[in-house]
Amino acid sequence: MNSREALEKLKKGNRKFRGSKRGKSLISSKLRLKLAKKGQHPFACVISCSDSRVVPEMIFSADLGDIFTVRTAGNVINAGEEGSVEYVVEHLGVPLVVVMGHTLCGAVSAALSSEPDGSVKAITDRIKEAIGDETDPDRCAWLNAESGVKHLLQHEGLASLVAEGKLDIIPALYHTKSGRVTFGPLMNGGDGADQEQAESEASESQE
Repeated sequence: MNSREALEKLKKGNRKFRGSKRGKSLISSKLRLKLAKKGQHPFACVISCSDSRVVPEMIFSADLGDIFTVRTAGNVINAGEEGSVEYVVEHLGVPLVVVMGHTLCGAVSAALSSEPDGSVKAITDRIKEAIGDETDPDRCAWLNAESGVKHLLQHEGLASLVAEGKLDIIPALYHTKSGRVTFGPLMNGGDGADQEQAESEASESQE
């Protein structure tokens, strides 16, 4: 599976999610045994916020073993998150990495409106660096996701795979109210950007 096919699978899963009332992912004992015996072969890696409303496996209607998920407050990428991506790309051969922010993000709101103490400050400082002078929360969430992509592209091994056309790393935004995910363009294999993005953003703003 290449990055374009992986992205289309995520989009299809998100459409299914938006039309469902209950999760329908495959989590059978048969599948669990298969994954235990033969190992995992995810088709995509998604880095997302730890927010309990933002669960990639549900958002993309993924089955057990489909998505390698890295979750961290504000989808901020540090050494541990970067190492996780390095592993899934170099050892499991995942062709697509998605850095997914979301609307109504508490970490982004904190970066915009407060000066947290302790370890939380390390998160908000990174977000502040990513968003600059922007004040619109949704736009900030997108800029923060883009910053995560830029961070990963500083990794020599990942950047080399992107340059060779073997990997795509793209930003995305989950719209918490509507459930829609919009994606940035693929770096390889054509545009790939979500044609429904403008419609999604307009829908979200009206809710």
